[in-house]
Amino acid sequence: MNRIQKIAWYQLIVIIAGLLITGAAVAVVVHAKGSEYAHFGLIPLLLLALVHFDRVFFPLKAGQIVFDERDDMIRKKAVTMAYTVFWVAFILGCIVPYLILGPRSSISVGVLPLMVFCAAIIIRIVWSVAVIVQYGLGGKGEKS
Repeated sequence: MNRIQKIAWYQLIVIIAGLLITGAAVAVVVHAKGSEYAHFGLIPLLLLALVHFDRVFFPLKAGQIVFDERDDMIRKKAVTMAYTVFWVAFILGCIVPYLILGPRSSISVGVLPLMVFCAAIIIRIVWSVAVIVQYGLGGKGEKS
């Protein structure tokens, strides 16, 4: 398994774990204190910041080849897929509420940060899955 595959798996694990822990925390807080305190259950979302530590956990070694042509092609395809899915989700996120609620309704400003957060999660998940699928689920004999 090469470095990019490790980073992709790492991102998926961190995102899934962070969302599961946050979901459980929100459920516990809502059950214990009520829905007006639900925002305190979102504190475990800070775990998602660990996604940015991939260079710490998977550093480049001296003399290691970073990318070959295949790796570069896989990365480019994964980025293209991630941003294509992002734009489709973003457009649907803007159009569907308009179609459901109508032109005279309004949406709270508090939804805007949620849209940005969801966009970041979508991009990371799609990129990671695209990298893993393109390399194949198992290693092909590469040594890390």
